[in-house]
Amino acid sequence: MSTSGDNPFSSPEGTNYQPQPTEGSETVIPRSSVDYMEAVGDVFKNPNWFVNILLAGVAIIIPIIGGMVVLGYIAEVIASRAYGKMQTYPDFDFNRFVDYLSRGFWMFLVTFVASLCLMPVTMLAGGIMAAFQATENEALILVGVLLYFATIFAINIITFFITCPLVIRAGMLNDFAGAFNFNWIMDFIKKMWVEQLLGGILLYIIALLFMLVGCLALCVGYIPAAGAVVIMWSLFIAQLYQVYVHRGGQGLPFKEATKL
Repeated sequence: MSTSGDNPFSSPEGTNYQPQPTEGSETVIPRSSVDYMEAVGDVFKNPNWFVNILLAGVAIIIPIIGGMVVLGYIAEVIASRAYGKMQTYPDFDFNRFVDYLSRGFWMFLVTFVASLCLMPVTMLAGGIMAAFQATENEALILVGVLLYFATIFAINIITFFITCPLVIRAGMLNDFAGAFNFNWIMDFIKKMWVEQLLGGILLYIIALLFMLVGCLALCVGYIPAAGAVVIMWSLFIAQLYQVYVHRGGQGLPFKEATKL
């Protein structure tokens, strides 16, 4: 792994990570580059990896609050790696359900707001496609369909570019308003857009393969496959954050989760 060196404060492998507030940006352990396949392989380096992906997968299917709980866990995975607390990642601990939920609530809220801001563009593309279909002209219908799906693809990319730094800020700061620092967000995208794009495409394909294998296993494998995808993306975002700091970006304090 391309880090600044061995971290003497790393916790023993397989131990639970109890996050502690950090004092400032100097606590982020920088790395010089993103290793996309490392984010995949490290999912299975935790001694309790199967239990972790199973529990994360179970959590994500819980209606309404499950996604928030998983986002809170994602923040702690990012923190455990970015701040050098563990060499693998923390175990998913249902005893910390409320902590995950309280941190993940802000992360969910900022991603929801960002998605709402882009929704009018999606609606406009859908309206254009519908208008072209109403003409019953095959050429215009084809153009409308292609325009719609091209717009959806572009919006998904833009959404990931924006939500990635938002998730980092909301997760580390445990705050809604503090997540919307547009100078920091634009600086992150400016420094990391290439890695975001390449990693987003590659890991999206790998995530689809995970889910396909899970579905083929009589659909029972869907749950651990979803959990593996969650942890994989967490480790990837942690790498992005570390490389961003290495390139001169501002690190963030990891603030204690407060009850809602």
